[in-house]
Amino acid sequence: MPLHKIEDVLSCAESKKTFFIRIERLYSCFSKEHRFIERAYEDAKDAFRDVERDNGDPYLVHVRAVAIILIDYLFIFSRIDLRISAHEILAAALLHDVVEDCPEWSLSRINRDYGRNVAWLLDYVSKRPVAEFGGDKNKQLSFYHGRFVTAPLEFFLIKLADRLHNQLTLWSCDEQKIRNKIEQTKEYYIIWAKRWGILAHELEATTQDADKRIKEHIEQCAIT
Repeated sequence: MPLHKIEDVLSCAESKKTFFIRIERLYSCFSKEHRFIERAYEDAKDAFRDVERDNGDPYLVHVRAVAIILIDYLFIFSRIDLRISAHEILAAALLHDVVEDCPEWSLSRINRDYGRNVAWLLDYVSKRPVAEFGGDKNKQLSFYHGRFVTAPLEFFLIKLADRLHNQLTLWSCDEQKIRNKIEQTKEYYIIWAKRWGILAHELEATTQDADKRIKEHIEQCAIT
């Protein structure tokens, strides 16, 4: 099952030091690309300094895991089909939630600090505020997923890695959030994963595992 491989990639205890050992496979610690990624790492760490995920992990663990999937599982350092440089994609991966979740960050700030390519990717990655849709979350999500039609490969590398890590770490969330994530993954993400050939088997495996767990939970509740 492909999940064993991805779980192995993410299984080691991580730190900034071990993360940047990966970066130094391609970029010298003295290079501008290394400094670019390191700045994004520190900005993400600062933006989510006091934020924890549902399982109690610091939020930085999630964005770092997305970047690790890109490096060690999707091998972006060796891909030849990218229009955006690997260091910009990794910076966008580390910063992928800041525009949506942190009021002090905006696309204009991303453009100023990280350039048009990173801002372009975050424009696709980030949902528009629900207030722009009259508070209707369904309209917000419909608009967001509708833009996938024009999104570039580099967006899907980040977004599908993000979705995969979310699927792997669902089980501290409340039941409704788990069900919503699974249904969204089936309705939107697996379809695009198959079209682009990115993490399709892995996302299918996580949904199958989730369906099995939910079925077992329902059966257990019926017994008790």
